[in-house]
Amino acid sequence: MNQILMTENKKKKEKKSSGPIEIKGIVRFFAFVILIFGLTLIGEGSYAIYKEAEENDPTTMPILTIGRLNDTAVIYVEHTVEISTITYSWNNGEETVLPEGGLTAQETILLPNQNSVLNITVEDMNGKRVNYQKQYNIEGMDITKPVIDVEVEDGNKKMTITATDDTEIAYLSYQWENEEPVIIEPTEEGQFKITEELDLTPGTRKINIIAEDINGNIEKIEKEIVATTSEPTMQLIQNASQIIIEASDEDGLAEIKLNLNGKQYVNKLNGEKNIQLGPVALQEGNNTILVEVTNVSGYTKKASTELQYTP
Repeated sequence: MNQILMTENKKKKEKKSSGPIEIKGIVRFFAFVILIFGLTLIGEGSYAIYKEAEENDPTTMPILTIGRLNDTAVIYVEHTVEISTITYSWNNGEETVLPEGGLTAQETILLPNQNSVLNITVEDMNGKRVNYQKQYNIEGMDITKPVIDVEVEDGNKKMTITATDDTEIAYLSYQWENEEPVIIEPTEEGQFKITEELDLTPGTRKINIIAEDINGNIEKIEKEIVATTSEPTMQLIQNASQIIIEASDEDGLAEIKLNLNGKQYVNKLNGEKNIQLGPVALQEGNNTILVEVTNVSGYTKKASTELQYTP
């Protein structure tokens, strides 16, 4: 009897002790679930912070430079990702979308005639959009570029360059091809005009001329100059039914063209200073004649006439 009671008491004790063991398992399970959930939240939070930091990282942002040239705004964009579009508008006006393509882009925008805000949006191929703004106070701003005047005649030995401005001229520069630029500055304060006379050397060359005023307005021109120390001379001699062309030049002759009644003859020369070409036969009746003589400096002189031939 006592043995039975002892057995029953032992079973009761075993049943009582099983309660805490089951609770510990449940607690451990929920603790594990909460830990996993927490790690997930931490991971998502870390990604969000990383993503935001990446979007605001200056190294991943397009670099925009805005300048002004006369009556235009010049924008230049550099990016590490291909640029998709550049969109701009003045104040809250209509937007203009400029398609791009590449890691750099440059656009010129005409300035309005009143104070305005320039809004610019740059979008790359990944869809990232960055906005920029710049205030332009146009009223009272000098946006008029200087005027450049070049006085030269083909065959002349001198050329005169004049740069004028309605405010104040800053400098005048010129550069012959394959040569260093020459800069001429004003000799006194408040000067509106700079004039420079140049000695020309024989030949045909290009010259680039730049003038800038004190407010940064710039004018540029490129001109081809034909310079020589002499002009070709020509003479047409008729001998009955024939004509002879005599030509000369101190620098040397390069080419003589003869157009007789619509038919053209071209004679290439090797720098001869005096030459006689012909004779060339005339047709009966009226003859139309055009002669072009070109010297080795590229200077061309033309002459035309009509001759009658009656057998």
